[in-house]
Amino acid sequence: VLFVLIMLLLSFFFSESIVRPIKQLSKLTLIERQKISQKKTTEYPIRGDEIGTLSKEIQNMSHDLKSQIDQLEKFAADVSHELKNPLTSLHSANELLSNHKISNHNKKLLIDNMGKDIKRMNKLISDIANYTKIKAEIETENFEYIKIPEFLKDIVEQYNDNKKNIQILIENSQNNKTVLANRNKLSQVFYNLIDNSISILDKDKKILISLENKDDQYINIKIYDQGKGIPIELAEKVFDRFYTDRDVDRNNHTGLGLPIVREIIRSFRGFIRIIKSDRAEYSGACFIINLPLKNDQKT
Repeated sequence: VLFVLIMLLLSFFFSESIVRPIKQLSKLTLIERQKISQKKTTEYPIRGDEIGTLSKEIQNMSHDLKSQIDQLEKFAADVSHELKNPLTSLHSANELLSNHKISNHNKKLLIDNMGKDIKRMNKLISDIANYTKIKAEIETENFEYIKIPEFLKDIVEQYNDNKKNIQILIENSQNNKTVLANRNKLSQVFYNLIDNSISILDKDKKILISLENKDDQYINIKIYDQGKGIPIELAEKVFDRFYTDRDVDRNNHTGLGLPIVREIIRSFRGFIRIIKSDRAEYSGACFIINLPLKNDQKT
């Protein structure tokens, strides 16, 4: 009888130790879902077992969802701001055209500016749609093992007959390392970066792609060009949505290319940034991409 009583007590305490935190987690998820306001910070159970792991994952999921909502709000505000500028310009031009007192020369200038604003709005809408599509695809993309040197050679071959005769070189192509990524999205990263460089380079210039091992965990890919470069104080600014510092052909660049590139690289658990070039021959922009290596190469 004593043994049975002990077993019953142990069973009760054991079940309570499981049921109580699960009930707490259920209550927390209900609070999060119903957006019930809390005076104090929500506290998730901290344990060293499977329930603790579940608690941590639910907490991370909640944090990610809130972060996505914040990003969506910021993106909506950015889109509204960018579309408002050409719309305001079109509205002002329309009012001036309604005034028949302006000269034919000024009327022609207004019509030309309206055409540019309409073209910019079309470009903005297309790039915004592409940006949101890529953001959604990143969450559901399939990964595969990619040998970086072979992958880059295929990318470079697409630019063999470019109109500016820009030569693209690959350094340390024998560095036969493999990463886990989505091939199409990784291709888009390099297409965006190379296209950006070509758009600002003069004819017969060069682009260099250099491979090097940061350590046993990551590979560094540096993309150099011979353009005018990017001021180091703008190294983070250029990754902001809708930012562009172009003086020429500004309306054809909405400033969403580099933010897309950063989002893709982050989805591969890597990072991209701009650094000061360490090559005298390539004194222009220098992007560095850091990607984790395939597991069996981290030795």
